[in-house]
Amino acid sequence: MFLYILFISSLFIHTAHTRYTQPNLAHEQKFAQLHNDRLQQFMRTINFTKQGLRCFIRHVYNAVEYPDFLANNFFHMTQFMQRKTDIPRSYMQSVLRMFGNKIKQSMYVNPYALSELLDEMMPCIKGACCTITSLAYDNLHASIADKMHDTMLDQFEHLKRDPQAFFADLSHEIITLVGGRYELNNDATLAELRSTLLLFLQTTLNKLIWDPNKGADAWLNVKLIADQLARYHQQGIIDDIDDLDDLYVTLLERFYLYLDLSHAELTDELIAQMRADVAAHNLLLFEIEHEEFFLSKAERFEQVLTDVEIKMRAYQQGILVI
Repeated sequence: MFLYILFISSLFIHTAHTRYTQPNLAHEQKFAQLHNDRLQQFMRTINFTKQGLRCFIRHVYNAVEYPDFLANNFFHMTQFMQRKTDIPRSYMQSVLRMFGNKIKQSMYVNPYALSELLDEMMPCIKGACCTITSLAYDNLHASIADKMHDTMLDQFEHLKRDPQAFFADLSHEIITLVGGRYELNNDATLAELRSTLLLFLQTTLNKLIWDPNKGADAWLNVKLIADQLARYHQQGIIDDIDDLDDLYVTLLERFYLYLDLSHAELTDELIAQMRADVAAHNLLLFEIEHEEFFLSKAERFEQVLTDVEIKMRAYQQGILVI
């Protein structure tokens, strides 16, 4: 639905700037058809060949309308992430940067599209973020031992003839084996990936916008995204609790802007529900606090609700006009 609203609005913008002062129905129909064709082009699955990727970059990713499409649908991003089973951190980092930079060109991000992305992205990025476990280490150790045993048996004559060359070749094979199965546990590389992920999440969270007529759905979506981010922390993808807290602050501040802009559409029931949810102390969204002298997120939330409630009453009584 967001996509059609987006392209219909672009039709109005185009019509407003046309040199014709009188409506031209044929021109508008042709323009709408062009946008419909572009939408169909954007919805095609990526062909991951050299020619297919060149076509995607040139005709889809570089298209002027693509940032707004991406803001409503991240399925190209998930296609890039899901095309490999063992994703190197460098590849995942490139995908996050590629689409993160494009989303910076959009005026907003569809929160339901982001929620869907968070679910689909988690298993992809988990493998790239997690370090080698003890079980994986044991398997790797056994594989290296098997490789050395088999090579010694198959190339024993080579070992006797030129030990230095033999061990040089064997070392190269072991490095290839390790690199093919696991990305070496490089803390700097892992830190860079997490930093890129956090930047992507901060950028998207700071552009969220909800339907002003569906405040209850917006609040449910905020809680859902908060739970999804908490699972990223539980899975070790976001390892620092302070980073999770920063994301929560961004999510809440964006929601506060939504509440302020849509105060005329809010209801007493919704405000009471939000207060009850915070008071229940079952939302991690409000429970992470570190400095006792700073205003807590729950206190900040109450400040915003009080201000919004005043505006809502003033609007209902005709004192405040939007």
